[in-house]
Amino acid sequence: MEIKDRIESFTILGDFLIEFPENLADTIHIASVKNHWFTKDNIQRAIQAIAEKMLNEEKLQQWIANYNLKQDSVKNIGVIAAGNIPLVSFHDILSVLISGHRLFLKTSEKDRVLPTFLLQKLISIHPQWKDKIVIDQRWSEIDAVIATGSNNSGRYFEYYFGSNPHIIRENRHAVAVLHGNETHDQLFALGKDVFEYFGLGCRNVSLLWLPKGYQFDQLIEAWKPFADYMFHHSYKNNLDYQRTILLMNNAPIVDCDFINMTDKCAISAPISCLNLAYYEDVAEVQTWLEQNDEEIQCAVNFKNFDRNVDFGIAQEPELTDYADGVDTMQFLSSL
Repeated sequence: MEIKDRIESFTILGDFLIEFPENLADTIHIASVKNHWFTKDNIQRAIQAIAEKMLNEEKLQQWIANYNLKQDSVKNIGVIAAGNIPLVSFHDILSVLISGHRLFLKTSEKDRVLPTFLLQKLISIHPQWKDKIVIDQRWSEIDAVIATGSNNSGRYFEYYFGSNPHIIRENRHAVAVLHGNETHDQLFALGKDVFEYFGLGCRNVSLLWLPKGYQFDQLIEAWKPFADYMFHHSYKNNLDYQRTILLMNNAPIVDCDFINMTDKCAISAPISCLNLAYYEDVAEVQTWLEQNDEEIQCAVNFKNFDRNVDFGIAQEPELTDYADGVDTMQFLSSL
């Protein structure tokens, strides 16, 4: 397939997602039944972000123009997908196929319905994709691997695929920095970065840096629209359980009904929890970010960090917002 045909196929797929036909709605329903963390709202949010940020013809052309894609060097690329949020593997799928390689996809049990549906739709748009896509079949003759999982699974991936060219991703999280002069709208947008997908994404904010003496009234007021998360039974169970643990340990908790905010300068937080760290001089934050760079996916509202993003769009990566800061397309184009 020529590059123009690949771009055209994905552009048509983007138009299909924006039109939101009945069979897409049915697929969303099935996916939400199979994984109760995948609410219909969250799936639609993920689909909209993909359609707008990744499947626009102009954006696709500008993106691949930065790489020397080889027409005569087709490789078999194994992709081991995560399943923490809906279609989290889509950027890897797109990168492999748009670069002209053959995709061998191992879907996550948690997110099997959606990527399978979209790839079948892609084949229906352009039947030549059928020879480029293999889903959940036994791998053979894999030339390179892109694998995403936990820190523990990352060690297994390294063991099994270490001899192949590879990208192996482990746990990462996002942080955010407030300066105390943020507007209501900015604080609400930060709430999206914290709460969307129940905080399960690697780009969800799990640690919030604040100036010492920060008053939480405005923040909690701005976040009230997210209080409905309490009515999701699994989130509520985590909320209650984690609060009990914090109370038993006499940990300081900010008075907020729908999220557990506690003083803890750590990048990882359980579901329903947000860690808080305080600074006197913002240079302290800069130092901490540099020291913990390998655990950070992105930083919200800290322009001195190379993976800085604005409020509200942490979970809406652009085509060039590569996971872990590793340029997937450069990796694929060099094979």
